[in-house]
Amino acid sequence: MSRRPPLLAALLCASLLGANLLGACLPAQAQQPLRPKAGEKAAADKAARGPAPAAVIACPSVANYRMLMQAGATAAAATLADPKADHLGCAALPRQRIGAVVDRVTLAGRSYDCAAVKDTTVCHWVEAGTLPAAGAQGWR
Repeated sequence: MSRRPPLLAALLCASLLGANLLGACLPAQAQQPLRPKAGEKAAADKAARGPAPAAVIACPSVANYRMLMQAGATAAAATLADPKADHLGCAALPRQRIGAVVDRVTLAGRSYDCAAVKDTTVCHWVEAGTLPAAGAQGWR
């Protein structure tokens, strides 16, 4: 059998509802703000940080880079995502691994930059203009 609140308490809470003071009628536990679940909090934090920097398709050989990019960046990304495809030594590198431009070349009217890559001694080739200018935000 449930216990009914006294009449005076019920009338007091009803009058507080009219004055938007509902918190006085609720127990302390009900007045605490709802906490997001662990997964929801992680997702909200990730969304607040913004999108992750896009990966850069790069190759240790400018000839391989030209062959990979012949069908466009979307097709190149699909090729790199396929584990059975020939990647020609190319990879989608996160921007934080890419350093300064160390070499430039122009072939058939198109310019390419070779950028240093962290933890390697070989520069990797990318289309000129793909990398931010020296001193830009996020650039090492």
